Amino acid sequence: MRYLAWLLAAVCALPAYALTKVDIYSTEVVVDSQQPNGDEIARQQGMVEVLIKASGDSNAAANPVVKKALGSSSRYITQLGYTQLDGQQALRMTFNSEQINTLLKQADISTWPVERSNVMVWLVEDNGRDRSITWEHTDSSASKQLKREATRRGLPVTFPVGDFDDMTGIQPTDLWGGFVSPIAQATKRYPVDAVMVVRAEGTSIRWTLYDQSPETLGRNQLDPITGSAAGSVAMANLIDQVSDYYAAKNATAISGESAGTVTVAFSEMNSADAFFTLERALERLASTAKVEVVEIKGSQITVKVSLLGSIESFEQEVLKSGLVKKIELMPAEVPSIMPEIPAIEPQTPVVVEPGADVSTLSEQPDSQQELTSIQPRSELIVQPQLSFEWL
Repeated sequence: MRYLAWLLAAVCALPAYALTKVDIYSTEVVVDSQQPNGDEIARQQGMVEVLIKASGDSNAAANPVVKKALGSSSRYITQLGYTQLDGQQALRMTFNSEQINTLLKQADISTWPVERSNVMVWLVEDNGRDRSITWEHTDSSASKQLKREATRRGLPVTFPVGDFDDMTGIQPTDLWGGFVSPIAQATKRYPVDAVMVVRAEGTSIRWTLYDQSPETLGRNQLDPITGSAAGSVAMANLIDQVSDYYAAKNATAISGESAGTVTVAFSEMNSADAFFTLERALERLASTAKVEVVEIKGSQITVKVSLLGSIESFEQEVLKSGLVKKIELMPAEVPSIMPEIPAIEPQTPVVVEPGADVSTLSEQPDSQQELTSIQPRSELIVQPQLSFEWL
């Protein structure tokens, strides 16, 4: 019993470091009252912020699939209301996590898990006369900006509380000089996963990130990550660099496949002209993320469509194009479970290739040229969920 009690006491005495769960699907955006569509602009901006936090990719908005989805930002919002942000009217939004993650999959963008490393921030500021440590309660514009930028990127940060233990345990000179031993000793009391020292002098900052727990800081030969920035966006640059580092380190690889797909058959596709016209029409639909050909057999083409919306909205958009008419599938033809269809490489020679330049068709001697057949693997059967006939 004495041994068991000693063991429990030892375990309880160990610091409980754990990753921090971040709310990445909520945001607040100021509404530009000068714009007639200010609410819509704010919704799109909020969706971009959430996608960046969820993926860790600051360029997520440049993805063509994301660009198309932004036009229907309201579809992804589960809660919406007005609030005040810095004295201005703002929209408070919460986005559907499953829909956001599905969109990232469709756009082939990796995700940054919501369980993230909590970074201890030791900020020391030089005002030209002396240097001081910025505590949690310090009224500092630099710390406010750093916290705001960390929230924007979904990076958990912790500032020292500034109590008696903090004030007596470390000095500004320790931080400014980068002395690891006192920094590690002063940080041990905090349940954080990494330590960052930020030295601010005017509008210039220098930072050092120790991507390790305080317990191991100084005990190994891990090189810290360093950087510098200047100007009004210095803190934003710092947080972007640190967030990019952790997002790349912990990125979750995805396959691009998702539950939001539908397999569609198009019959009477008797020419390359018809194929390319259909391909362009499907890619332009607001409800589609991307289109993949899985089978060409005679005059029938079967495609897999990754959806941004519902199957019903996709079907309505296809019919509104005026290019096809719907064919009702017999009940026996509709499978209860759709098999996964791998991408099939076209046989050689390739006559039709999705995404090819349509202008090259004019060079073909016969515009009614037949399509080269693409057959699925023999063990798989392509079963369409929707079927249309080309008009």
